[in-house]
Amino acid sequence: MAFAMTTAYGQDIGGIVKRKVKKRGKDKIEKTVDDGLDAIEGKDKKSDPTVSGGGNGEVVVVSGDGTGGNAPIVNFIDPGTAVFVDDFNTERPGEFPSKWTHVSGSLQNDQVITQGEQDGVVEAISGYSTIKPNIKGDNYLGDSFKIELHVYFYGKGNEVYYVNLKNDDNPYANHDLRIANGSMHSGSDGIVRFPGGIQPGWHVIQYSFNKGNLKAFFDGVQLINDPDITQNPDHPRKKFNRLEIEMVSPGSNAANPRRQMISYFAIGKRGLPLYERLMNEGRLVMNDINFEVNSYVLQASSYSVLDKMVAMLMKHPELNIEIQGHTDSDGTDEFNQTLSENRANTVRNYLTTKGVAANRLSTIGYGEGKPVDKSRTDAAKAKNRRVEFVLKK
Repeated sequence: MAFAMTTAYGQDIGGIVKRKVKKRGKDKIEKTVDDGLDAIEGKDKKSDPTVSGGGNGEVVVVSGDGTGGNAPIVNFIDPGTAVFVDDFNTERPGEFPSKWTHVSGSLQNDQVITQGEQDGVVEAISGYSTIKPNIKGDNYLGDSFKIELHVYFYGKGNEVYYVNLKNDDNPYANHDLRIANGSMHSGSDGIVRFPGGIQPGWHVIQYSFNKGNLKAFFDGVQLINDPDITQNPDHPRKKFNRLEIEMVSPGSNAANPRRQMISYFAIGKRGLPLYERLMNEGRLVMNDINFEVNSYVLQASSYSVLDKMVAMLMKHPELNIEIQGHTDSDGTDEFNQTLSENRANTVRNYLTTKGVAANRLSTIGYGEGKPVDKSRTDAAKAKNRRVEFVLKK
């Protein structure tokens, strides 16, 4: 049975979420999953003359610039635990999203403008459309995971987004999470209705699943707290191996189409071990190793992160690592190049003083030469200031 928390609403129920939360919410998620780095370093669509919307040569402008509602949980998916991330910003409008597999219906990439900012989306062309993340093996959820998606509601008709949790060994153990225009569902019994429906605009949906316990958040407010969605006499302790996303878009074929849209989607695991991440991805991208401003002096907050690296390297003496330093674009090229080299050396010195053999570690600095985000925002600069640990073959 699901328990709903309905406090802290008043007239703010389902309030419009600022589009900037999309960027804030993903600032610290490491984009090394799948082809993340290649995608991030792709074309800047704001200057791409081929960007269009709906196939009519125009970028769609949608509402959603209000300040109502509650603040979503920023960095809901912990840094480094992401197994899949897509913000659709490197996709070409009119094409099928490259990180997804088609299941049913008809969908396409598109561009929208909200609050004066241009964002990529995937939109439903047909009334019912389903896709699934293109993850090799289709076995990535397990018994603990988090999901975040940013969706658009027009506030008209039977608009629905489904997150369908799948158990391929036992289809009777599947579990559907539903966000409709006026309600949020966990299976058939965990239903929370929104007084007055959902305000038109962008909304953030977040799910946390931990060994049967499901918590669901709408724009930062916890609406569902189900202690065990897997409790079923016929199918005890069911687990989920993958998911599908379904969009019900009743206005998709109207004269002036109202197509359901998703602008951001991420899946995170609970504390994926450093060793597993390194072996799967070949590198660890660390935005939480911090230095004093314009300095290569480590901040104390970095010690716990580096101590985890020490523990992993001591446990696996066969690993050799290249430590790469990266800076943002503030300052001169020469200053940033030297700073990146010194920061990489500082990290190496910390690891060796903790017992890691010096001959297992090499360093290199790239300055500002390899940004993962080429925009000039503060959030982009924060992502570009990083240390990477790259596995040496």
